[in-house]
Amino acid sequence: MNYNLTKEEQREVFNNSEEALLRGNKVKFDFNRNWSSNFPNRSGVYAVYEINELLYIGETANLKERMKEIKRTYNHAFRKKLGEIRFNGIIEKQGKYSEKIESQMNEFYREKLYISFIEVNFGRIEIESHLIEKYQDRILNSESKRTKTTK
Repeated sequence: MNYNLTKEEQREVFNNSEEALLRGNKVKFDFNRNWSSNFPNRSGVYAVYEINELLYIGETANLKERMKEIKRTYNHAFRKKLGEIRFNGIIEKQGKYSEKIESQMNEFYREKLYISFIEVNFGRIEIESHLIEKYQDRILNSESKRTKTTK
């Protein structure tokens, strides 16, 4: 199926998605096992905040499963980037930082981390890429191959 949207229609999709994501409800992070049940088993785009400051934008095929991963350094880019930039960490054995830095990041998560999300059935990569490009100067996302191709 081919969805040919005009530039104006694309802009409207991006603007509506951005508004819903950045102005929507934020879920406070919790290490509780059931915390991920705040998110649906659906595809979508999510935003990570330090209280109200946007830190990261991501997309996933399953929001609930991604939220289980966000707390693990070895398999989530946000946590890796946070440890590197905010805590001057260097990845050590088994894809983690030192115990001290992992502990500091866990405390940061408990005290300051919030997540908002929108469900997106198709176009989530385009929405994520658009938002990363727009907010690149103030978020922790690395410029990805996908983002570079949209410029």
